[in-house]
This record gives sequence, C-alpha cells and structure tokens, in this order.
Amino acid sequence: MKLRITHNSIRIRIRKSELKQLAQELLVEETVNLGQQVIFKFALGIDNTLSQINASLSDNYLRLLLPLETAQTWINSNEVSLEVNQVISDADTLHLLIEKDFPCIDRPEEDKSDTFWELVPETPDAC
Repeated sequence: MKLRITHNSIRIRIRKSELKQLAQELLVEETVNLGQQVIFKFALGIDNTLSQINASLSDNYLRLLLPLETAQTWINSNEVSLEVNQVISDADTLHLLIEKDFPCIDRPEEDKSDTFWELVPETPDAC
C-alpha cells in the first residue's frame, strides 16, 4: 500500500493482493518505524457502521475507513478509485483518494506483478 500526503489531501494506492486482504480481513495496515521508538501506522479498513469514507488520526495511527457497501462495490468492480472531500471545519476539507494501484510508466525496474495491469487507462499515471 502506498501513501501520499500533501496539503489537505491523502491518497492511498492499493495493490491486488492488498485489495484481496481488505475484502477478506476488512483491514490492510502498514507500519513505518521512524526510530527512537516512534512507530507510524496507516490503514485502509472497512466499517459497516459508516455511511461515508472517513479519515482519522490518533496515536500515530492514520485510518481511512470505507463504508461496507461502498467497499464491496469498489472491490468487485473495475472502478478505479474512491474519492471524497471530508469536511474538517467550516472553511476547510480533507481530500481523500483511494485507488487501485497501476504500474508506473517511469519505473521499468519496479515489480508490476501485483498491480492492476488489466485496468490500465490509455494514459497511465506516472505515479
């Protein structure tokens, strides 16, 4: 799973095997050891109590959660991405984008065996 964060925007790209894990276990999680006993975790999960995609951060743990029905539709279709703007204040939103991972066109040495080759758009993303 890949995580990209820019000003008020979180983007997650998920590989085929991770999508399968998400469908079966309702959670895919990554851990980053930053040293000095600081661990950052991020996860994509499914929550059957939600009505919309939601992001939260607590104790160095970033969670993006999908409503069950939304997740099931996305997982079982050729739909590439899920996108929402989460309201965080009267004046601001947090852009959330969850995508199936495509092969990077500018990294020929990268292992592409677990990406969504069959869904590659006519103009692939350069990552």
